[in-house]
Amino acid sequence: MQTQGKERMRVNTLPDSIVERGFEMDSARPRLNSADLEVLSRSRLFRRIRAERLQQCLRPTGEICVRSGASLLALGQRNAALYILMSGRLAVYLDEEARIPVAYLEPGECVGEISIIDDDAASASVVALEPSRLLVTSASDLWALMAEESTIAVNLLHILAERIRRNNASVLAGLGQHGQLGMLSGIDPVTGLHNRRWMNDVFIRQIDRCSRARLAVCLAVVDIDRFRSINDTFGHQAGDQVLAQIGRVLQRQFRPTDLLARCGGEEFAVLLPETRAQEAVAALERLRLALSQTQTSVAQRTTVKVTVSVGIAQWHAGWSLDDLIDCADRALSRAKASGRNCVVVGEPAA
Repeated sequence: MQTQGKERMRVNTLPDSIVERGFEMDSARPRLNSADLEVLSRSRLFRRIRAERLQQCLRPTGEICVRSGASLLALGQRNAALYILMSGRLAVYLDEEARIPVAYLEPGECVGEISIIDDDAASASVVALEPSRLLVTSASDLWALMAEESTIAVNLLHILAERIRRNNASVLAGLGQHGQLGMLSGIDPVTGLHNRRWMNDVFIRQIDRCSRARLAVCLAVVDIDRFRSINDTFGHQAGDQVLAQIGRVLQRQFRPTDLLARCGGEEFAVLLPETRAQEAVAALERLRLALSQTQTSVAQRTTVKVTVSVGIAQWHAGWSLDDLIDCADRALSRAKASGRNCVVVGEPAA
C-alpha cells in the first residue's frame, strides 16, 4: 500500500522477506482501535504496559494480512521479523508435509522471535488457518524497541523461557529423571500435550520410581465443565481452540517434572511426583483459578471462559495406575456433583 511523507519512509523498517512473499501490506502505523488494544492488553509480549504506552511502542510497526492456507513462515527459510497476531488463527508445524500442528496461535500471541534472537532461519513453519491480520516489526526495530522499553524484553524472555521449559519437560518425560524411560510415543495434535498411550507408559514408570524411593505421588484428572455446549454453540474448531488454550495454561502452571497428558475428549491428567495430596490441591487450585480467568477467542469478537472440575488421588502402596485413576475419577465425580468448578481429593475404595 502506498503512503506519503514520513509514513511512506517506514516501509524501509520492514523486512524485505515480507514484500517477497507478496502479502497485503500496510507500512504505515497500524490503525489500532479499542478491540486491537484489548487484544494487545492480553498479549504476554505487552504484559504490564499501559494502553497509552502501547500506542507509543508500536509506532515503527506495520501490518500484514495473510489469506487462509498461506504460509507466514517456512521451516529453514530466512526470517527477520516479529509477528503479533491480531485476528485469525495460525498453526505451527515442525513438518509441514505431515500436516500435524504442534501448536496453535491465537490473537495476542507472537511468532518469529527465535529467528531474531539467534539471527537464523525459521525453526518451524507457520500457516494461517483462516484470514489473519498481524502486526509486524523488523528485527532492528524490535531490538530498538526492547532497548527503549525493557518490560518488553523481560516479557519476551519469559515467552522464550516457557518454550524451553516445555521442551525440557518433554525430554525429561521421555528419558526419565533417573535413567532412560524410552522415547516419546505420542503427542496430541490439538493441545501439544502427550496422549493417553504415552501416559500409560510413562506414568507407570514414574509411579514405580516414587514407590522405590518411598516418595509421595499424586494424580489429578482435570475435566472441562460443560465442554459439549461449546462444540454445540460454536462448532468443533472452537472446541479445539479451547482445548489448545487449556493445554498452554497447563504447561505454564506446572513444574517441568510434572507430567501432563490429554486423556481424550475434554479430560486431562497431571502426575505430580514427590507431591502429597495437600500440595497437589494447592497446585490444582492455582490451575482452576488461572483457567477461570482465561479468555479464549472462538469467533470474530467472541470469547469464552471455561471452568474445570478436578479429582485428585494420592498413590497408596500396592496400587496400579488403574487404581490411581479410579480413585481420581471418583473424586472427579464428587467435584461435578458438588456443582463443578472445584477440586476434590479422593479416598481409597472401601
